[in-house]
Amino acid sequence: MSYFEEKNIRNIVNKFHEGLIFVDREGKVQFINHIGEKITGWTENLAKGKAIFDVFRIFNEKTNIQYINLTNDILNTDIPYEITNPIILRSRNHQEKDLMCRFSLLQDKNSTITGYLIYFTDITEKKKFEREFQNALRLNSLGKLSSGIAHDFNNVLTTILGNISLAKLDVSEEEEIFSLLTEAELGIEKARIMTQQLLSFSNDGVSAKETIDIAHILQEFVSFTLSGSNVTCEYLIADDLWNIEADKTQINQVIHNVVINAVQAMPIGGTINIEAHNVQIPSENSFNVPEGNFIRIVIQDHGIGIDPVDLPHLFDPFYQSNLTGKGMGLTVVHDIIVQHGGFISIDSELDVGTTVIFYLPAVESKVAAPLKEHATSSPHSGKVLIMDDEDVIRRVLGKMLKQLGYLPTAVANGDDAIQIYQENMAKGTPFSAVILDLTIRGGMGGEETVKRLLQIDPKLKAIASSGYSTDKIMTNYSDFGFSGTLIKPYKVKELEDTLADLFDAFST
Repeated sequence: MSYFEEKNIRNIVNKFHEGLIFVDREGKVQFINHIGEKITGWTENLAKGKAIFDVFRIFNEKTNIQYINLTNDILNTDIPYEITNPIILRSRNHQEKDLMCRFSLLQDKNSTITGYLIYFTDITEKKKFEREFQNALRLNSLGKLSSGIAHDFNNVLTTILGNISLAKLDVSEEEEIFSLLTEAELGIEKARIMTQQLLSFSNDGVSAKETIDIAHILQEFVSFTLSGSNVTCEYLIADDLWNIEADKTQINQVIHNVVINAVQAMPIGGTINIEAHNVQIPSENSFNVPEGNFIRIVIQDHGIGIDPVDLPHLFDPFYQSNLTGKGMGLTVVHDIIVQHGGFISIDSELDVGTTVIFYLPAVESKVAAPLKEHATSSPHSGKVLIMDDEDVIRRVLGKMLKQLGYLPTAVANGDDAIQIYQENMAKGTPFSAVILDLTIRGGMGGEETVKRLLQIDPKLKAIASSGYSTDKIMTNYSDFGFSGTLIKPYKVKELEDTLADLFDAFST
């Protein structure tokens, strides 16, 4: 081949969008095009004359075994040779890349085999996209599944918590049974947090926000989470700590999940250190957030630590190891922090401990004054219509209403609710309020039912009830014709306060 012929061939193959390597019969590299140089990290000058599988180091993705004896297989076949298993290339600069490649024989004008040609394409980004897409599909399926589980679980908790709170009304605080029932309520509170964690996977954003005294929340909820454990806590919280605007339930989830991880990292006990300070982040920062005032919260344990190999995967819900466990707590934490406009980082050292640092945007507004306490014996009375598709919830909610002095009537679906409401209006014995479950299996739910009832009675006093605390109706209930909400599970006191607030609002 003349110099000019070789130069023309080089110009042509260097315009290819695939990597190309020419290999002789002895398995030595003779030529590599520009794309091939970029993918492998080898220049032609460095690669020429070297054994092909010292330059083109490819491995079976599943077995991690290197392909090093392919030359004979390729030279002894009459058809293009292709590796069908997923292939990983380890480049000269130690990068791993996903490849597609095939091999073709080279022959001279006498049909004598002179070597072979390798065609290869870097599909790393494509594979990454496919993995992320599959994870998104799995997360979507997980969200639907977890949402349904959380709904059913909250119905069960509503029954248990309702009956416990009713039982507490019949015993004095000095009796041992009262403390046992209180412990049971504490357990249900922790179960409620678990259901909210499940709901986080079916929710695309933050629900209702309020101004929160984060210093108070930290101390109160950490103490709540540590109750019954052999771990204590030391606080270093600034006296002038700013407030945040956030979904209180979700922030509680963040604190709970991080503290639970810390407790599990110290099986023989120990101390958690918690710090909270005000910080101002400038316009130019490495956190990829707008400038402004933030709260910096540090939660540090002195436990077993996390292997450096696992650290990059802590927020991946499908990554599992002996130290990161099988839960999705940190995935939830990360998502909630990001949804609130903050960011999070985790540092850890084996046998030393783990430090979780997260930042949340601060606000200047003051925390709203606490709701006024209502009398233990409700000053209100009247008929209340209950709509819920769970018979056991209808029964326990009826008992709670009777205890508060109301006359309950219970139905299982929207059609029955509308019929009974109309009948009572016609008789001159209207309902004072209705409590409508938003989700009715196989029937009309609360959203449609309240629309129909408002057409019958524009002065309707309706409360939306649901275990889906992040439902759009629960966070913006007035936009849908409701006057209040009840998030399952709830106690007698929460039911009493919700009804009292409802009637107080209509009386002013």
